[in-house]
Amino acid sequence: MSRKFFSKIGLLLIIGTMACQKTSTNVTMQLGGVDYPEIFVKSGYYFDKASMSDALLTSMLEKVTSVEKPSNMGTVELPDFSQITLTNNKVEEIDSAKIEAELEKERDTETTYSPIKTRREAKMTDKVIIDFKGYVGGEELEGGSGDDFELVLGSGQFIPGFEEKVAGHFAGRKFSFNINFPENYDPSLAGKEARFEVTIKSIEEAMTPEIDEEFVKKHTKENSVTVDEYKEEVKRRIETRNKFLNNQNLIYQLTDYLFENTKFNPTEEALAWQFSVMMDEYNRQATQSGTTFSAMISSSGASIRDAYEEIKSAVPQAVQSSMLIDELIKKFPSNVTEDDIKKWFANLADAMGYGNNLNYEDYKSFMGYDNLKTAVEQENALLKAANSCNIVDYKEETDK
Repeated sequence: MSRKFFSKIGLLLIIGTMACQKTSTNVTMQLGGVDYPEIFVKSGYYFDKASMSDALLTSMLEKVTSVEKPSNMGTVELPDFSQITLTNNKVEEIDSAKIEAELEKERDTETTYSPIKTRREAKMTDKVIIDFKGYVGGEELEGGSGDDFELVLGSGQFIPGFEEKVAGHFAGRKFSFNINFPENYDPSLAGKEARFEVTIKSIEEAMTPEIDEEFVKKHTKENSVTVDEYKEEVKRRIETRNKFLNNQNLIYQLTDYLFENTKFNPTEEALAWQFSVMMDEYNRQATQSGTTFSAMISSSGASIRDAYEEIKSAVPQAVQSSMLIDELIKKFPSNVTEDDIKKWFANLADAMGYGNNLNYEDYKSFMGYDNLKTAVEQENALLKAANSCNIVDYKEETDK
């Protein structure tokens, strides 16, 4: 298992809504013959205080679900936001070349393939079906062969130069070529020469739609009609994306600063709660994958005790994140509507390169409406906090 379970920004987005076990610090439970407040036992946070076998520890951990969040998480002392300096992203001109590139990306998503009508050699952008087998030093390359493999020439699925060497050959003919693995490849193969035997079994050419008014009608979200109108729409979309990415950059800078300069004093109950949230999430992920937490740990090569201690070691940073976002939401509240969530989702999908290929209703069904609302409330609080800082424009000297 990785020693780093959460990134700082990821930590800020783990506080969702979930069914919780009711616990009390006034009620005690026994663990290893000793009475403890039940939150420490039910959460799993005190399991290491009892002498138990690996099998019992495993069984106990796999039954942990999140406990109720304590009313007293501890104290948080935020720094003075007016004394924090953040830097905007570099402003890039959105010229015609960038707009054309954006249109080409949209066009590519609608590319289909059709068998070539006249016999010719394969060329870049064609889709070919190939059989191939690779050799290094006369020995067959492990994992370096395939049958009926579908490859778009120019897609970069193979090592540099491979696809270019497949281009220029006819279907039905077997050919071979030598090529060197990149220097930054797997150390056992880096820089070595390989020989590949390839047979092209079929060739299909790309059929890419024209950017015309029919294309515009299919893609516009602002009722553009002409291509020129749609280009202006695309420009506005890029501007919105750049603003969204700049906001994310400000948030990253701010969270880095806050984690280093905020004073946290969590209660022991807060640490126990955070452990239960993390353990509940691991168990949920294991169940969704059709396995168990212990099997997941075993497949990683770690022992159950190492995994337990590793999760506990991540609790302080995780609970600091929970406390920080709670404090920011209290300081910078917002009233989030579903329209706000849809706008946030659209910006997120666009920034991640999904465009129209990620459906809001499907995403809401998968993540849960309350969790999405919480995520937007968190981001709004972070952005309001960032905007209360001293924000300066990017300068070339920043790189030096």
